[in-house]
Amino acid sequence: MKLRSIIRFAALAILALCLTEEQVHAAEPTSIRMAHLQIKDNQFSAFNASVKEGMEAALHVDPGVIAIYAAADKSDPTKMTFFEMYVDEAAYQTHRDTPHFQKYFNTTKDMISDRILLEAVPVELKDKHNTPSDK
Repeated sequence: MKLRSIIRFAALAILALCLTEEQVHAAEPTSIRMAHLQIKDNQFSAFNASVKEGMEAALHVDPGVIAIYAAADKSDPTKMTFFEMYVDEAAYQTHRDTPHFQKYFNTTKDMISDRILLEAVPVELKDKHNTPSDK
């Protein structure tokens, strides 16, 4: 199995473990973004600090952001995958226009040596914590 496929599956697994019932039922996402980034070795710590700051701001300020997850490849932490869910495309565009996203983008753009961006639509989003069980 290719490394990119493993990273994609890992990102989806993280999603399944991390969503709360409130997040799942608050809004059904119609816009999903995934990003596979290669971070420059000497920029890894600074990049992670910017990611943390930007993600915290997005989750507290942007009402259309449902979830943002970042995961690093176990054998090479400079290979990162991001999985983001938005209530709709407009929410994603609004997020990109916020001051905190612009700060993140401008701060980190030279820290990234490679970037693959993917758009997706939800097919089925379930996890053990938020899916009713049949009794």
